[in-house]
Amino acid sequence: MPAPLGPGVEAWFTGRARRADPPVGRAGNLSHHRPHVPEVLAADRASVGERTGTDPAAWHLMVQVHGADVGRVVEDTPLGAELRDVDALVSAERGRVLAAAAADCVPVLLQGPGGVAAVHAGRRGVVAGTVAAATAALGGATHAAVGPAIGGCCYEVPQQMRDEVAAVHPRAHATTTWGTPSLDLPGAVLDGLAAAGVRAERVGGCTRCEPGWFSHRADPDSGRQFALVVRR
Repeated sequence: MPAPLGPGVEAWFTGRARRADPPVGRAGNLSHHRPHVPEVLAADRASVGERTGTDPAAWHLMVQVHGADVGRVVEDTPLGAELRDVDALVSAERGRVLAAAAADCVPVLLQGPGGVAAVHAGRRGVVAGTVAAATAALGGATHAAVGPAIGGCCYEVPQQMRDEVAAVHPRAHATTTWGTPSLDLPGAVLDGLAAAGVRAERVGGCTRCEPGWFSHRADPDSGRQFALVVRR
């Protein structure tokens, strides 16, 4: 699914494939950190690469740790290098494809004066300010796309946790469709971007209750969809 991110940039959010899931690995999963069949994973990545005009072997991935550290892809970073222990990637280099994996957490793609960024923001990342850290690394942001993530309709949490997060991000305070405390992390991210003057657009809906997405809450053995961005 294409994501609008302004001139000179191409960006996409992938989803769950509409075919029968195999016994190991899930159809459309792009993450090698999840249970997978190597040839199926390679075929799914190749399909996305063909549709996006990118080379999956050159994608820059992350070993995500639910923090706020930012990795930089620079001229001498080897093509396809996976950066460890970060939850955001930024690059000013043209042709470098940055990727963030998610399945309920919030994937965010950014464009700014310093290039482009791909961000993975879970509950801890939202509280820690991962999106703000990536925005700062870009020298500000002009455009943002917030991808499919679990919504306040489905992200049930203990009331104390909701109150603690809402104390930092009031927009995160939510209630599930069945009346229990929840968190609206995409809403919190969108509010933060708006407060920073960034033009942001939501792409995709709730991963838990809408079809076509991977969701850890719905399926703990689920795969991961990717958010991809490249500066052309």
